[in-house]
Amino acid sequence: MATQATFASTATVIGSLVINSATLAAQASPVPWLGAAFATLSILKDMVIKAKSNKNALRQLQDRCSAFLFVVSDHGRAAPSEEQKKLASGAERTLREIFERMRPWCSMSAVKTFIKQDELAAEIQDCHTGINDCMTRLQITAALESQDWQVSLSSNLERDRSEILKYLSDLRNTQNITLEIVQQTNADVQALMKLMQQNLNMDGGNNPGLEANLYHLQKSSNTMLVNMNLRRGEVRRVGQYPVSGTNTMDIWEGIYLNEEKVAIKVIRAVHVSPKSLQRFTREVDIWRCVWETDQGRHILPLYGFCQTDGPFPYVVSPWMPHGTVDNYVKQYPDVDHHALLKHIGKGINLLHTMIPPIVHGDIRGANIVIDGMGKPLLADFGFSRIVEDITGVAITQSTGGLDSQRWAARELCLGGKLTPKADIYSFGMTILELMSHQKPWPLVRLPHHVVLKVAENEKPPKPTDAPTIARGLDDRLWKLLLRCWDEPERRPTMAELLALL
Repeated sequence: MATQATFASTATVIGSLVINSATLAAQASPVPWLGAAFATLSILKDMVIKAKSNKNALRQLQDRCSAFLFVVSDHGRAAPSEEQKKLASGAERTLREIFERMRPWCSMSAVKTFIKQDELAAEIQDCHTGINDCMTRLQITAALESQDWQVSLSSNLERDRSEILKYLSDLRNTQNITLEIVQQTNADVQALMKLMQQNLNMDGGNNPGLEANLYHLQKSSNTMLVNMNLRRGEVRRVGQYPVSGTNTMDIWEGIYLNEEKVAIKVIRAVHVSPKSLQRFTREVDIWRCVWETDQGRHILPLYGFCQTDGPFPYVVSPWMPHGTVDNYVKQYPDVDHHALLKHIGKGINLLHTMIPPIVHGDIRGANIVIDGMGKPLLADFGFSRIVEDITGVAITQSTGGLDSQRWAARELCLGGKLTPKADIYSFGMTILELMSHQKPWPLVRLPHHVVLKVAENEKPPKPTDAPTIARGLDDRLWKLLLRCWDEPERRPTMAELLALL
């Protein structure tokens, strides 16, 4: 009688899954006609135990499979032999299908499972639906009254997700995550990084462990963040004031993903707006493409941009300990100036040979930084065009662009557009700057007077002091500089210039 009372609550059992699966298996094991189905269930249980992730949702599915067999056993207890065979065949086939669907997931690595969370959730949902469909086919209608499993599944998936994030946020797992991810495809790496980045500030605050593990994953995979719009606390300013700046931007010290010191360049020439967001978002593809091609050998990487930290947008790049090349050559006057120029030229050539070509737009010593190995890296490429596109005013024609006018090509001073040939002109001025340790046109005090001279097609005077000549600014190099400052169509390409340097 007690058993019959238990069987009477079949519908509740299926929905709430309150009956322990091991107990159910023991109760039904004497039922010979369900032997194959219970054998499959036993294999399924062993498999779920070995799963490396999503154990809550998988255990729920396992328990519901057990409850399902209990219902089938109850339904067919007094049925004719042929009916029992039909019930057993349907139940065994359903459990076999669930086993086959879950087998790859239960043997999958934890990281791989993390990456494919949405797919796994859909698979588990389909397995539950398969149980419902089987009971419908077998006309076990009483067991379909409860849909509590859906609520439980949602809750279990959320618990699994929390456990995944807890694992990814634990610094003790850093090595395991980075070692395992190198075995995955690039698409899988990007998917895991996207998952981690999306959850950086899920609780309204910073998650230092998740930030650090994301940083190490980014470095070990040698990639950029999937979303370079840094609006989840990926970077934070350090200090109350900028450490340096120009007429167009302030430079702050920052910390990136709680691990790396970075430079935050606040572009004061541009206000935060939907237009600036659209423009920076478009520029991200170029930054990523340059990184994939150069890997930081000649071009300073850009980690991303931010529009949610003040009235002006900013971009983020690695902090360079030796500052800019114009100051570096003064601090280390015996450095190989020719080697520096050659390396800078290779960076410009890389930009110019991209498809489509990329124009730097503001080549000068202050926009070339020195890395920890003493190598120059081109910085701030494309900023001039970004500012012009957003404001409608060329940087060389704005009050904020006073810093740049001594290096600007004649056609830009006359209202022309940026082209690779304008970069050649500016590189010629940069060679003069670094060789002489002075800005171009040192005897002309006001930048707009420089613009007037350049518009009249004047060239800067050739330095004659012994230190400049000793650094390599001889007659041969001076002739090459004059070619750089010629009319655009007569200037050498960057490749030709490199061959002559």
